[in-house]
Order: sequence, then structure tokens, then C-alpha cells
Amino acid sequence: MGNSIIRVCFYLVVSVFVAGGLAIGAFGGIIIEQVGYEKGSSQKNKETLYVSKNKVKSFSEDRHEMTIFDLNTGEMILTNNEKKTYVIAKPEELFQSAQDAMAKAKAQMEEQMSKLPPEQRAKIEEMMKSHGMKQSGGSKPENLTLKATGTTEDIAGYKSQKFEIYKNGKLDREIWTSKDVISSSELDPKKMADYMKEMQQMAAKLNPGKENTNPDLSEETRVFNQIFETGFPMKSVDHFSDSNAYIEEVVSVTKADISDKEFQPPAGFKKVMLQQMMSGE
Repeated sequence: MGNSIIRVCFYLVVSVFVAGGLAIGAFGGIIIEQVGYEKGSSQKNKETLYVSKNKVKSFSEDRHEMTIFDLNTGEMILTNNEKKTYVIAKPEELFQSAQDAMAKAKAQMEEQMSKLPPEQRAKIEEMMKSHGMKQSGGSKPENLTLKATGTTEDIAGYKSQKFEIYKNGKLDREIWTSKDVISSSELDPKKMADYMKEMQQMAAKLNPGKENTNPDLSEETRVFNQIFETGFPMKSVDHFSDSNAYIEEVVSVTKADISDKEFQPPAGFKKVMLQQMMSGE
């Protein structure tokens, strides 16, 4: 649950950072549909974003959760669709709970690994490293390079420009953004910027030693902000290895009148304490 919260928080905050200019005209909102899939796979996971009146809702078919951001109140609503429960919390509460849950899980994993034979432990650590998981302790900062390719691609009917991110000289990610979906705003740019700043401050506050445990955090934030300031992210390709990649791309952008009820907890869901949801109760 903790990893899911952080992933959703990061994705939504960054993804809608420039969405303060989404062109909705007289409509009450905009609906963005995107798919995510591994390169070469026919199985695609669909995710939908609803944006209206400084509120954003995200839900996908493959997860049992829904996330709602309300920039007017600074609160988030998280649901567990299987248990039909929900919580309402501020970013600081969510980050703290997520950090506590991950610290507990990490301690349990390290305790279990300490009991393994050296050869077996080394194999597991190598597997974790290949999947982007780092062991505790310091690490050298990775060199990130951003390149504007100058090429464009039509994605969901929008002209999108391509950027590349290189990590230590090797292509790590490709991202396409589009300015064509940006004009007047249903997301207040100042509120979005303030919310983004608050999220970054929470991450720094809850990770006081991040310059040692994750020296790449601030650099990655800087690079991604540079990209997303150029337009809404329409497609990304994450290169996990020379042969494996994960692709996310927008497939449709629809202007629509969105009811305020879309940004409220679903009818029949029970409100629970954050600790209950984090522990899976």
C-alpha cells in the first residue's frame, strides 16, 4: 500500500503540474485515458484521469484503489475498492504513513536476508539491483542528462515533442509532451505549484538523510520538472534493460461536464483510519 501511495502521489503531482492550462473552454472538466504495458505485450492496463475545478481523480482497471486530489483543501482521498473503504488525509500524513510502512517492511526483509547463506543472499541482492532496488547505505549520485530531440509524434491527436533522459550516459527514459492541450485552466497554476512544493518539502522533511540514501531524488525532480513544464506528458518509455521497457501513453483526451460527485468517496464506502488502510485491515 505504501509504495502504491507514493507512486500515485508522484505521478499525479508531476503529471498535472502543467495541466493548469488544460483547454476545457465552457466544459466542466477533461477526461484523459491512458494505457500502460510492457514492450511487446498485448496486455494493457488502462488508467483514467478526471480533472475539474482544481480536483484530480485517478483510477485504473488493474488496481483496487482510486486516488482523488483536491487542491482547494490540500487533501487526498484514497479508496480500497475491494474492502469498500476510504481515507481522507493531508500529504504529510500520507508520506509519514507510507514511510513507516516501508521502513517496517525493509527491516523485516533485511532481517530475513541476514539469516540466509552468503551465496543465496548475494543472488537476491543482485536480483534486487537489477530491478532498481537499492540496499541501505550511501551511493554515488547518478549523472542525469536531458536531451531535447527536436522530433515530434502524433499521440492521441496531439502533436507531441520527444525528450530523452540519459542516466550515466545510457538511455533511461523517453518522454513526449504536448503544448496543444494547454490554454485556459481548470487547475489553478499557483495552487498546483504550491501543492508540488509541499509534496517536495514533505519528502525532504521525512527523509532528512536523503542526500545519502537517495542522492538522485532532487536531480530527478529537477529534470522531470523541466520536461513537464513544456507540456502535458503524452507518452513515456522506461528502459529497464536493453530488452525490456514499460510504456505509458495517452490514448484519448475528452472535454466533458464532470459532476462534483466524481470527486467524492463512492456511495456505500466506509471511512476508516489511515493506519487501518495502510496495514490492509
